Amino acid sequence: MRYFHYKLSEEVWGTNPYDAVAALGSLLDPNWAVAIDGYRIGYVTGDCDPDDLDPVWDVTEVTEAQALAFCQAIWEYAEVQGDGRISGPLPEFPE
Repeated sequence: MRYFHYKLSEEVWGTNPYDAVAALGSLLDPNWAVAIDGYRIGYVTGDCDPDDLDPVWDVTEVTEAQALAFCQAIWEYAEVQGDGRISGPLPEFPE
């Protein structure tokens, strides 16, 4: 599994580097964890090089350990699953 650490666009809801990654022939699937400063982890398929993206997206490739540490800073029980995805907190359902 490949992991990208990226920042969502400032102050513009719904903007992200997904289309830019797709234009390079890869897919970026977002993880549940988003930090208060707008950074997120995403799972990458394909061989997109983050250096080929417009720097406005602030995308870097990180290791599994770095992605896990990022997620654990948000939810301490996060762990890497067998498929490489990182578990998240269980959703809360109204009673």
